[in-house]
Order: sequence, then C-alpha cells, then structure tokens
Amino acid sequence: MKNILLLGDSIRMGYDSFVKEKLNGRANVYFSEDNGRFAQYTLRALNNWKSDLALPEIQLVHWNNGLWDVLHLNSGANGNDGEAEGVTFSPDNVPGDAQFDKDPLTPPDMYRYMIGRVLTRIRQLFPGADVVFATTTSVIEEQATWAYRSNAEIRQYNDIAREVLIPRGVRINELGDFVDKNCLSLHKDWVHFNDEGSSIIADEIIQYLDGQNLL
Repeated sequence: MKNILLLGDSIRMGYDSFVKEKLNGRANVYFSEDNGRFAQYTLRALNNWKSDLALPEIQLVHWNNGLWDVLHLNSGANGNDGEAEGVTFSPDNVPGDAQFDKDPLTPPDMYRYMIGRVLTRIRQLFPGADVVFATTTSVIEEQATWAYRSNAEIRQYNDIAREVLIPRGVRINELGDFVDKNCLSLHKDWVHFNDEGSSIIADEIIQYLDGQNLL
C-alpha cells in the first residue's frame, strides 16, 4: 500500500480523518495534528512533522496552502478565532474601530515565491513522491468575524499556484471548484465545513487520486 501525507490548514484538518478512514486497507494516510497555516509556516514546520510522525517513505503528498495567505488581519483584535460568535463585517462594512490591513498576510509575489519553496522542501524531504496541490476553497465573505478573506484573491492565489507548480510537475486537484459546486450549503462557519461537507471533500480527494492512478 502507498503511504500518503496530507498537508494543509484547518480545511485539511476537517477532512484528513475521513480520508484515512475511507482509504483503510488501500493506503496508509498520515497527517499532523498541527495546522499548516500559511505557506511559510508549512515550509518551516515540514521537517518537524516528518520527525514527529516518524514517517515511512512517502509516495504521495496531497497539499494546500492559501487560506491563511490571503488573510487580511483586523486591527480591532476582538479575540475571535473564526469559530466564535462575533460581529459580521466586510471591508465596506467595518464596525467600530475595526480595520483591515491593506495587504494579505502573504502578498501575491511572496506567495509565488513561498509556494515554490514549499514544493522544493517537499521534494527534499520526500524524494520520489508524487505531489498534488489542492486549490484553496472559497469563503462566505459577508460572514467574516475576525479578519477578512476575498474570494477574488483566493482565485488569484489559485492561479499563482497553478502557474508555479504545473511547470514543475505538480498535479492540481481543483478542490476549490468542486467545493463551489457541491459544498457551499455545508459550511459550519464562514470558512470551514461541517462533517458532511468534510466527508464529501474526502470523497472528492479519493476520486481524484483514483482518476490519476495515484492510489
């Protein structure tokens, strides 16, 4: 059986156990309990995850970074973590003293650079592994409670990832498109999905890997 490593943020943390369960007997699925956050965090933490998980030889890496990278921080610092109740606002409807940074956490040019470095690091640590990048999923912009993400920027960053990764032999799982067509009613907040949504996402990932003869 192949050994598969799942990398990504809290969206990955929503579906990883479903992928593992659904592939039981077909593949060994590994993932860290740590949130992969933004691209530079993944770059820094990847070696730690490999060590902490005592990973065997990995044949396939399914990976995403993006949602943290497009994040516009809110200077109001209301303490919400994305799950808690809070004031709903957008760049055009900002209550009180809340304001958003003009630039996303990882500006586009830096994302272009960092996503390439993460790929290089993956290939250093897991030589010979096939690499799949899953496009970033959209958000419900008007329900943002502690910071802001733009679906237009998510699409822009997905384009950047394709431009950087496809020429370097990375396959693209268009997870963002799939979610837009199948999971928009299955959000549990403005970013994350409920168990039903995460299970459906896991099914899509497995179907994609099967279709690419990667399992």
